[in-house]
Amino acid sequence: MKNEIRLLLLISVIGLLIGLTGCSRDAQRHYELGKWYHEKGLINEAILEYKNAVRLNPDFYQAHHSLALAYTKKGWYEYALKEAETSFDLHPSDEGYRLIQIIKEKQRLEPVLTGTAPDSLKP
Repeated sequence: MKNEIRLLLLISVIGLLIGLTGCSRDAQRHYELGKWYHEKGLINEAILEYKNAVRLNPDFYQAHHSLALAYTKKGWYEYALKEAETSFDLHPSDEGYRLIQIIKEKQRLEPVLTGTAPDSLKP
């Protein structure tokens, strides 16, 4: 009986490990496809692929970073900032810090650039 339980436990652990590595590979595939779309200027498609990568592997900091870049291109600064900060929290780097600062600056300037700023801020 003990041997059967050990065997069942071993099989469960092996299945879990296979499932986890499969998700990781799938996340990488979505990320690579997202990068390809991004390079081709297909930002909406890239966003979908990066989101799939993050869904499959929430700790995939490169996918969060790329998602932040794609959101920034769309002008969706609130979402971009959230993803950039997540990426930075997972993997602090100068590049990640600079991205956060750039997004914050774009967010601050957006009303001025789009003409929706109060008259006191317009040039």
